Amino acid sequence: NMIELWRWEMQPGERFESPGHPQGTFELFHVEHGRLTMTVGDAELAVSAGSSAAAKTDAPHCYANNDATKLRFTMVVAELHQLATLL
Repeated sequence: NMIELWRWEMQPGERFESPGHPQGTFELFHVEHGRLTMTVGDAELAVSAGSSAAAKTDAPHCYANNDATKLRFTMVVAELHQLATLL
């Protein structure tokens, strides 16, 4: 099991691509400033400042700042293989 908490800043036009995490991994995002474009497989979601979203990220995915202003967001990555033992 692993849980990480990140605070990211991305410049306009910046992208980060991930090959995916282990089966069952999910991520929770909260955008503080700007707009996060999250792509998982063929699905794309734009998350604006003040909003949150969650996604299963056990497939290739990408975070991008497609806007002209800086993006700042927090993200929790949770790989919980033994969830029942934690509850």
